[in-house]
Amino acid sequence: MSTKKRTLATLAGITAAALTFAGCSASSSSPSDQASTADDQASAEVAELAVGITPIANAAHVYIALDQGFFADENLEVSPTIIQTPTTAVPSLLNDELQVALMTSVPIVTAASKSLPIRVVAGSDRYPTDGAQDTTALVAAPDSGVSAVADLTGKTVALVGLKSAPELALRVVLQEAGVNPADVEVVEIAYPDMVSALQSNRVDAAFIVDPFLSAAQADGLEVVSKPFTEGLGGMSALQWVMSDAFVKANPEVAARFAAAIQRAGEYANDNPDAVRAVLPEFTALSPEAIEASILPVYDTTVTDADLQAYVDLMIREGFIEDGYDPAGLLWTSSGD
Repeated sequence: MSTKKRTLATLAGITAAALTFAGCSASSSSPSDQASTADDQASAEVAELAVGITPIANAAHVYIALDQGFFADENLEVSPTIIQTPTTAVPSLLNDELQVALMTSVPIVTAASKSLPIRVVAGSDRYPTDGAQDTTALVAAPDSGVSAVADLTGKTVALVGLKSAPELALRVVLQEAGVNPADVEVVEIAYPDMVSALQSNRVDAAFIVDPFLSAAQADGLEVVSKPFTEGLGGMSALQWVMSDAFVKANPEVAARFAAAIQRAGEYANDNPDAVRAVLPEFTALSPEAIEASILPVYDTTVTDADLQAYVDLMIREGFIEDGYDPAGLLWTSSGD
């Protein structure tokens, strides 16, 4: 069995065990415990949170939580703030300009490996193991000469960020296709600008996420690969992050946010039409593109093993230096 498959099998077992434990804990709570929890929430002070998100479908459950009152139930006043790249979120968290940010695992681990004081408070979703559920793809124009990953030698690929999750996934699938990542030029372009970059031949391929992916395919661009599924399938994708200082000063707020976002993710999974209904609130996509969008499967579970899997892969690919230990990066409501 390959290292990657062993890692994913371990993660699946840990996640299943965690879910089983969570189910037992929930069923063992008494009515008096539940009433006490409700009283605590009712008496909690209202907390105002500026939440940084990128304008992609993965962030839709923030707006679901607003619309359905899940944040209000936890006495939280949440103001979503658009950020174009996750790397800009870390300074904003440390300066308390943002209290929460939605980030992919790669910039989270990168920042933590540089001793920047941040904590993961909840997961958001996972990379699918079925390409049909993947909301991302590497795409190219039909006349680009790129129809497979093996064609990327000497080509230019647009990514939303360098040393990012898309670049990590791209490097994995390049090596699996026998392509040296050093022979592929990667450039940083924001998601809304990728289709025009392809159409103007500024790049040969682009790693695009829905709902931009659906718009790209409607414009005739073709899928070359599903790097997240093929390279990182099953791994934790995006996660919710706070500064260590904020979590230590406001542990109950962190717990309330995690509870609300979990409810929102579960609701979003059960109500895909509600997800599509909120996309116009933070994207500029047409109704046709939104209707055609592949929606993420939200999953707020995240474990130390999830983070360690990224550390191992990022050390292998030279994203971070060897020796980083992610112990303590994951915060839990117990205060760990």
